[in-house]
Amino acid sequence: MKKILILLLCVTNLLLVSACQNEYKGKYVRWGDTIKSVNVKKLKENNIPYKVKNNKVYIPEDAASDAVLCCS
Repeated sequence: MKKILILLLCVTNLLLVSACQNEYKGKYVRWGDTIKSVNVKKLKENNIPYKVKNNKVYIPEDAASDAVLCCS
């Protein structure tokens, strides 16, 4: 009985965590000046998608507030 309860709690937690994942869908905007001035490692660690074009970093517009929190 305990095993079933623990399994049920684990599955419930997994579903809640996956449902709360933020998917960024906004238009990509420039973040920082150049690739040298932006810490892309922190963006990766915080699951913030980014693109690099012409030595400039772009992130989704709706991820800007999360990027400020993680990378400041």
